[in-house]
Amino acid sequence: MLSYRHAFHAGNHADILKHFVLTLILKSLTKKEKPFTIFDTHGGAGIYQLDDPRLLQTEEAKTGILKFLQFVEQNQNIPTPLIEYIELCKKYSSVGLYPGSPEIERFFMRSQDKLFVAELHNTEIKNLKENLTSPIVNFAHMQNPSITVEHTNGFEMLYSKLPPLIRRGLIICDPSYETSRDYTDTPLALEKAMHKWNTGIIALWYPLLCHRINELNKMKEYLQNALKQAKYSNDNNSFFVEMEVEPIPKDKEARSGLYGSGMIIINPPYNLQNQIEETLPYISKALSEKDGKWNIHKL
Repeated sequence: MLSYRHAFHAGNHADILKHFVLTLILKSLTKKEKPFTIFDTHGGAGIYQLDDPRLLQTEEAKTGILKFLQFVEQNQNIPTPLIEYIELCKKYSSVGLYPGSPEIERFFMRSQDKLFVAELHNTEIKNLKENLTSPIVNFAHMQNPSITVEHTNGFEMLYSKLPPLIRRGLIICDPSYETSRDYTDTPLALEKAMHKWNTGIIALWYPLLCHRINELNKMKEYLQNALKQAKYSNDNNSFFVEMEVEPIPKDKEARSGLYGSGMIIINPPYNLQNQIEETLPYISKALSEKDGKWNIHKL
């Protein structure tokens, strides 16, 4: 969606779920010396200023990552799987920033790893290239993975580059979901990806919106059927996780509100589901007025 700018939403509750899970996957991939490949289909700007007027306007970081970090300071009994994400956010927030998924990937990747990032928005691609090729920050441990940034549709990038030469790795996908086509184009693209690269992990983020529930359920059903046809050795481990931080809107005028979000994880790394289950109660309590709701189910 060419009108979508993530700067209005960076660091919100949906980002916390998405990036916490991404961090766990990246940590799993870096346990071995073997290189890996990441495809990030909707890169955005890569990194965001917490004092950006657009973010101040929506207050989504205020009720998201800033609220979360304040909760962490007051509640130190932090689940072990969450510690790495918290430390990462503290590093960036200390210099007034929040990292998007491409920056988180750059943070964890090593010199032998490869990152391919796509972004279609004309302004965002300029920001993304600057942020990844001439980074705002470089922490001491950070290495220099091979990074390719493409001004293109993320699904077209997948079609042209799968399967990668380095067969370990991840596809992370988080469309804007501003139109119905995102709910149909996304599962089609990921179905093709499953057949071309059945050793890769797929992490698909999606919003929980009352007016899109039917489309979301159809997307899940399509991916369930596609997974049955794909040749994954551990397809029974694929799952989806959802977190609600606000009550489901009942007022018709409020039904377009984002009350939570979820992720579908296909071919997950070992123990990922257990790590998420251990951590979600803490995150949900931090972000919700009444502890919120969360669930994990087999895909």
